[in-house]
Amino acid sequence: MITMLMVLQASISILLILCVLLQFGKGAEVGLMGGGASDAVLSGSQRGNILGKITAVLATLFLINSLFLARLQSNYTSKSILDTEAPVTRPLSSDAKKADAPAAAKDAKATESTAPAAKATDTKTDKK
Repeated sequence: MITMLMVLQASISILLILCVLLQFGKGAEVGLMGGGASDAVLSGSQRGNILGKITAVLATLFLINSLFLARLQSNYTSKSILDTEAPVTRPLSSDAKKADAPAAAKDAKATESTAPAAKATDTKTDKK
C-alpha cells in the first residue's frame, strides 16, 4: 500500500510541476503553451481559471497524501538495538581539560611543599 501511495505521490508531484509551469504570470501574455495556437481552444481567462483550479486540487491532494504517508510510515518504525543499552558517558574534551587542571594544580602544590624540604637538606649537606 505504501508503494502505491508513493507512486501516486510522484505522479501528483509531476503533474503539479507541469501545471505550475503551464500557468502564465499576471502581465505575461504568452505562457509556456505558446501564443496563437492555444487561444483557439481556450481563451486566456479560461486557461488561467482551469489551470488555477487544477493546481489547487493537485496541491491539496499532494498535501493530504504527504500527511497520510507520514502517518503510515510512523507506524512502521522499528526500535533500535541501542534503545536498551545504557549510554556510555565520556567527558567532553573541554570537561577533561577542566578535570585535569585541578589535578595539575594539586601536583604543583605537592611539588612545592616537598621542594623546600629538599632544598633544606641540600643546604645542610653543602655546609659540611
